[in-house]
Amino acid sequence: MIQSAFSLIISGYRYVRKHPELLMTIVLMCVIPIAFVASGLQFLNAARDNQERLEKDRIGMMHDVYKSLMDTAKYDQNVMQSELTRIAQLNEDIINFVVARENGPYLDVVASLDISQIGTIVENPTEYRVANADPNRSTTKPQARDGVRYWLSYRVVKADTGDDYYIFTETSLVHTDALFASRIINAYYWLFGLLAVVLLLVLRHVRLIDYSYLYAESKKANEMKDMFTNMIAHELRAPLTAMRGFASMIVENKDVSDEMRKYAHNIEDAAERLVLVVNDLLDVARIHSGKLSITSSDTNIQEVVSAVLEIMQPIAKEKNIALTQDTKIYPINKIYPIKMFIDKKRFHQALTNLVSNAIKYTQAGSITLSIEDRDDRLEIRVKDTGMGISAENQKNLFAPFFRVQIAEVDNTVGTGLGMWITKQLIELMGGSIAVESIKGVGTHVVITLPKVTYLREPHTSK
Repeated sequence: MIQSAFSLIISGYRYVRKHPELLMTIVLMCVIPIAFVASGLQFLNAARDNQERLEKDRIGMMHDVYKSLMDTAKYDQNVMQSELTRIAQLNEDIINFVVARENGPYLDVVASLDISQIGTIVENPTEYRVANADPNRSTTKPQARDGVRYWLSYRVVKADTGDDYYIFTETSLVHTDALFASRIINAYYWLFGLLAVVLLLVLRHVRLIDYSYLYAESKKANEMKDMFTNMIAHELRAPLTAMRGFASMIVENKDVSDEMRKYAHNIEDAAERLVLVVNDLLDVARIHSGKLSITSSDTNIQEVVSAVLEIMQPIAKEKNIALTQDTKIYPINKIYPIKMFIDKKRFHQALTNLVSNAIKYTQAGSITLSIEDRDDRLEIRVKDTGMGISAENQKNLFAPFFRVQIAEVDNTVGTGLGMWITKQLIELMGGSIAVESIKGVGTHVVITLPKVTYLREPHTSK
């Protein structure tokens, strides 16, 4: 057990050395309870002193009142006895109350809570006569018996008759001490509660430090991953470009057999797909690292749409898909060319991804690109008559590495990064992208750019 505790201490010491920011928390964990205890003790001591002073004042006032009653009653023993009994009933802490009259060297008891003492002689008159030291106030001295504190209070009364009377009261402090003991226990409860809260804060702080440490480690790992991805992608580009070049030369060589030309064409297609994968990986790494640059300039949207259609037209023809542009700018009175202040290259890439994706998932029918000029935004729609996307798949369509899981597209190749990259590019240019689709009917992918990001130029005819 001792060895386990020692090992735990060593582990804690090593952890604190590894995370020095915990030192302040540990110091506070020690200082706060000590300060709480010290301030609590000072408060209790001050409260106890104040309470004792108030109790002494109360006893003094009681003696003053009783002295006045004695003067008013002309020192009638019956009145003194009845008033003494009444006062004792009103003050449960008074356990003894005696009034004695000076009689030479003796003191005769004239009134007492213990009726049997009346008429007897006080056994120790010297204690009573200490009140003569200050006739105008009560004299109190403490006493303890069986763990209980008492106050013995004396007061001398100089009667007009020339007799000296002595008032003696014995007050128990058991209730006062019990009250302060209860307060001390409550203070300890608060102290334990405070320690528990501080301990929870320390544990929370330790957890946050662990999270911070893990975050720093994961960030470092991600940076290393991005560096590795960039390095691999750049290293792959050179041989892939060479492969495509040599395959293209073989395809164009007239002296090569048809079978060899077919193989070379397959190599060229495979290299092309690998280049696309490498480009996607580079874009993902740049987006994650925040190093993807956006260079905005005035861009004619119609020109970009036409360029994308021209590039993708051969691929669409291979699948007998009609790839067209809705030449009207909606609403139809918008006859001027629309220019956007965006990154032309990245917008071209995003639109190419969308059209390519539409071709992949459209088995027959048509794909149409349209431009709609709204009052506050510009919408570019890629509309296809393909198989459509279910509501469940629409939720994850723009997630990285997500591909629609249906039997019709099991043989479709791709990394599942195209839509995610497209979304990131559009958002970096200040726009947004959404999908509207009905299963078995078709899909509309809508790029929305806010109006503040583009400029209009009136159409001028020559």
